[in-house]
Amino acid sequence: VREFESACEKYFGVKKALAVTSGTAGIKIALRALNIKRGDEVITQSFNFIATIEAILDIGAKPIIVNVNETLNMSPDELSKKITKKTKAVIPVHMLVYPNKINEIKKICKKKKIKILEDNCETLGGKYKNKYLGNYSDVGVISFDFGKTITTGEGGMIVTNNKKIYQYCNQYHDHGHKFKKNIA
Repeated sequence: VREFESACEKYFGVKKALAVTSGTAGIKIALRALNIKRGDEVITQSFNFIATIEAILDIGAKPIIVNVNETLNMSPDELSKKITKKTKAVIPVHMLVYPNKINEIKKICKKKKIKILEDNCETLGGKYKNKYLGNYSDVGVISFDFGKTITTGEGGMIVTNNKKIYQYCNQYHDHGHKFKKNIA
């Protein structure tokens, strides 16, 4: 598993990759690492797989759904309209190997100080401007479910360049155990 994580770090060009039991588990863990709490609003898109909404609900947050644009991805215009004081995170879901307008989403979120979790479970290997999807935000999640482009039968991966997010995910996903894996 550690070799697989290292291979994913190298391939996807991220500082840290953490193997988890599923993409859904990865989303839940990543939401916790972003400090999303009960009652916080998390915005995601209407064209999606139910696991994204399940993960938001499982941690006690409130999913807010925005319409998609012609690419079947999150509409930045619709996103802007749905942000409230309770909005703490946005989950764009890159669908069908077509990237979200991630730079526009990042501008909106940066201005409002909202975290971004890229759900890259449906677009493994997809790129935007020669960079793998999942690398444009605070944290990304990949799925290796049996129906995905690359499969391990089940499983997922959290990818991040943020040391604190990685440390939290690394401990949270395994009942608080600290690992000696280099996290520098």
